[in-house]
Amino acid sequence: MADYLNQKKYFEQAYKTGSDMWTHIPFKLQGSTLTTRLPAEAMVLDIGAGRGLWAVKLAEMGYKVIGMDYVKWMVDKQNEEIKPRNLGGKLGFVEGDVLDISFEDGSFDAVTDFGLFQHIDPDDFEIYVSEVSRVVKPGGYLLLVELSKHTTSFLRWNPKASKENKFDQDGVVYYFFTEDEIKNMFSQNFEIVEQKVEYIPENANVAYVETLLKRK
Repeated sequence: MADYLNQKKYFEQAYKTGSDMWTHIPFKLQGSTLTTRLPAEAMVLDIGAGRGLWAVKLAEMGYKVIGMDYVKWMVDKQNEEIKPRNLGGKLGFVEGDVLDISFEDGSFDAVTDFGLFQHIDPDDFEIYVSEVSRVVKPGGYLLLVELSKHTTSFLRWNPKASKENKFDQDGVVYYFFTEDEIKNMFSQNFEIVEQKVEYIPENANVAYVETLLKRK
């Protein structure tokens, strides 16, 4: 398993300084039909929850949501901030590692991941896929929104023109996925419901591949 210590320090600092610009991605990419497919009061695990904006939105829609992140002080902060939202029993945040998820098999109707998988070292892809697949119940869903190989400019690098998919900077892994990579990695346990490449409106150079999968 790769050493993610420097990467964790980077994200801790980004949250402290407010430089976590990726936090608002869920609200800029609106293509998924996940919420139209979930049963009322579905249990959802949002991995890499960060500031919890997506988790809060789901809870306000009536779902029971657990937001998981490995930055402890951010988890504690989010648990404090949900108290005045009147979401008691609907939302909570836990400290956790996606490579060792501390929930039982089939615990969730859906797992959502906005930009966490793209920071996993390829050597650990198999562990990630195994853990995420394990906690989704049969017939449940997995929503992935990750950096796409269609990106033409990212930190002065052109992923689309490069033969490489992985880019490292300041101890952080950035992996740019093709649609087929995601399909093939999850094909044993999931079927593709929908998949598309989308661009954030204010930056047409950065593409994300959004994939909704259903557990077999």
